Amino acid sequence: MEFDGSRGLMPHTDHGLLTLLYENGVPGLEVLRDGKWVGMSDVPNAFAVLNSDHMEIFSNGKYKSKLHRTVVKDERTRITLVNPNGPSLDTIIGPSPRLLNDENPPHYLPMKYSEYLELQTKLIMAGKHAFDKIQLQN
Repeated sequence: MEFDGSRGLMPHTDHGLLTLLYENGVPGLEVLRDGKWVGMSDVPNAFAVLNSDHMEIFSNGKYKSKLHRTVVKDERTRITLVNPNGPSLDTIIGPSPRLLNDENPPHYLPMKYSEYLELQTKLIMAGKHAFDKIQLQN
């Protein structure tokens, strides 16, 4: 999905298990749902919680990382506090062995979390996703 030139952040997913977002009441966060960008409703004094890449990898694809972007549509200042989280940099991330069997083989290559972060950073700048490199063809 290409960036359409609007001001804001280009479409991306986040590393880690979950991303917690707190916004100041100015709309702009959008998630991709059924091929269309949908604005997240702003609930006062609440966090938005998005599944992130490690959640998708750990669940072997059951819980998808949420593609999202921000689009600035107002003259007002939009502020978002973001708290991504994940394991230590030396942790090997991969599908949970408890979820794997003959009918459900691994869909992602295991790798160090630090290596995933490097790969994600390089590819996001090229408009690609790290899953393009770590997803296994089953």
